[in-house]
Amino acid sequence: MLRILNYVLGPLNTNAYVIYDVSTLEALVIDPATDEILPKISDLISSGLKVVGIIATHGHADHVCGVKGLRELVGCRFMLHELDVEVLKESVEWALEWGIDVSFNDVRPDILLKGGEVLRLGSDEVQIIHTPGHTPGSITIYIPSSKVLFTGDTLFKESVGRTDLPGGSWDKLVNSLRMLVTRFERDVVVYPGHGPSSTIGYEVDNNLYVKRVLRGRY
Repeated sequence: MLRILNYVLGPLNTNAYVIYDVSTLEALVIDPATDEILPKISDLISSGLKVVGIIATHGHADHVCGVKGLRELVGCRFMLHELDVEVLKESVEWALEWGIDVSFNDVRPDILLKGGEVLRLGSDEVQIIHTPGHTPGSITIYIPSSKVLFTGDTLFKESVGRTDLPGGSWDKLVNSLRMLVTRFERDVVVYPGHGPSSTIGYEVDNNLYVKRVLRGRY
C-alpha cells in the first residue's frame, strides 16, 4: 500500500511528491522543486522513511532545484529522461529569469531513463512512460496498484503543458495526451506538476484541450 504526500514549493507553486510504501517505508521523491523540501524529508527520515530515489518528470528548473541538496541529504540516485539532459543545463538561464535559485546547476542524473522502465517501491511497480511535448524528455509516472499518474507538466486539471519553451513540441504533446487519456481508465487519479489533482475521466469530460485532441481537432 502506498501513501502520497504533496508539497507545493517555490515561486511557481510546483507540486513535489513523496510516495512511500507503508510496509517497507521505502520512498521516492518526484520533482523536488526547491530546498524547502529538505526539512520535510528530514522529518520523514526521523520517522523511519528511507528515500531510495529521486525522479524528475522533466528538466525544467522549477522541478529540480531541490535535487542537489536532497541527494546530499539522503545519498540516493537522481533519475531523468536522457532527452532532458540538455534541458536541465539550459534551465539555469531560465531560472535566473524566473527568480529561481540556481544552486542545482551542477546536478547531473545518476540514471538516464528512456521510458518503459519498471521500478520497484516495496511491493509496488512504478512505471516510467515517455510523454514528450512539454520537453523532449518529459515523463509520466504510473503506479498500477494505486491507479495514480504523476503527469508533470504534460497534463493539468483543465489544462495542458506549454510548448513554447526550447524543445517543446505541440504535435508531440497532442500525441502524449491522446495516449494518456485513451490508455488509462477514467478513475485513474492525475497528480500534475502544478495545481490540483484530477482524474482521467474528469479531464476527458472537462478539459477543452483533451476534448479537442480526442475529436481530432489538433
